[in-house]
Amino acid sequence: MSGRRYTLHTLLEMAVTAEKSARDFYNTLGQRFLEHYYVFRHLADEEEDHEKRYVQLLGKRKVEEIYSTEEERKQADYNIKVLEDTGIVDNLRKGAARAMEIPDLKSALKAAVQLEKDTMLFYYNMAMAIGSKEDRQEIYKIIRIEHDHLSRVQSLTL
Repeated sequence: MSGRRYTLHTLLEMAVTAEKSARDFYNTLGQRFLEHYYVFRHLADEEEDHEKRYVQLLGKRKVEEIYSTEEERKQADYNIKVLEDTGIVDNLRKGAARAMEIPDLKSALKAAVQLEKDTMLFYYNMAMAIGSKEDRQEIYKIIRIEHDHLSRVQSLTL
């Protein structure tokens, strides 16, 4: 597994962008599907909180690379490159534009479920790349909230 190496700084910037995009996605859905406005607004607020947490992590680190082991770093780099190559990372950046393309509530909920799954997949791989136990724990906290988002959005489809 050789290829691109992702710095901690790059990964955290990607996470900040993903959270801004998710916030915009949910805000747009809230405006389009008023019957679920408060659910989408709450999700948008939590995504904004995640963005702030990632910005804080960015602020306390230099541009240095922090990895647990060489093997974990290589695996994380490979996995994240696959996520980029398959368009998943790009989809995490499309927020409001993606939400505007959705024709109906059923499609919106399906897209929200996929957004949460893709976000968790990216964050698990990001956590693998980060060696600091404290930083990993912060990412795992955010992942747990993303799991809750998935559950809440999925419950709307029933």
